[in-house]
Amino acid sequence: MTVYKVRAIHTARITELTFGRKSFPSALLKQPIQNEMFLSFTGLAEDEQTPEHHGGTEKALCLYPHDHYAFWDGWMDVHDGAALFGENITTEGIHERNTHIGDRFEFGEAMLEVTEPRQPCFKIAAKYNKPELIVRMRESGYTGFYFRVLKDGTVKPGDGLKLISRDPAGVTVQEVNELLFSPNPALKQYDRVLEAEALSKTLKPKLIQKRNQ
Repeated sequence: MTVYKVRAIHTARITELTFGRKSFPSALLKQPIQNEMFLSFTGLAEDEQTPEHHGGTEKALCLYPHDHYAFWDGWMDVHDGAALFGENITTEGIHERNTHIGDRFEFGEAMLEVTEPRQPCFKIAAKYNKPELIVRMRESGYTGFYFRVLKDGTVKPGDGLKLISRDPAGVTVQEVNELLFSPNPALKQYDRVLEAEALSKTLKPKLIQKRNQ
């Protein structure tokens, strides 16, 4: 049985952040929790989300691989122990190329299902004052990804991500990234990604619409 290490579970309240001349509400400045916490169908009990980019049932929990931290170190300010990109869980061994849309995991008392890649937004770039950050995330494919919560329950520091099942379609998170960020995706790329029935209910209709244009 495959169990991936979760280095930390992070939460934050929404605050008004100012970077340069821009101010905006954000929950990017997440801190690790110390005790168990309830994970509902819309996320961790003490975590807030700005709904235009995050949150809801299809993006209830965000993962970012610690495996990618070394890629960013030196180019930007990386503090081990912090949520580099405001992720809820920082993990080891699981990443976009070995994880599929629809893969299911046990996490504490909860059950999770992978839904879609994280699509980097301007707030991350603004946080680090790195306008090119979004392009680097897209080109590298080091985006992280989201889960929906199939079964709610408590989670705590030290809980691992236990793989329960692989999705039969076998569409990796990276394949979805390649479709999303390709300037001229082929129809076969759309068809391949849309084979994943667990694809998020927010992203799937957008891809169907783009495919049919």
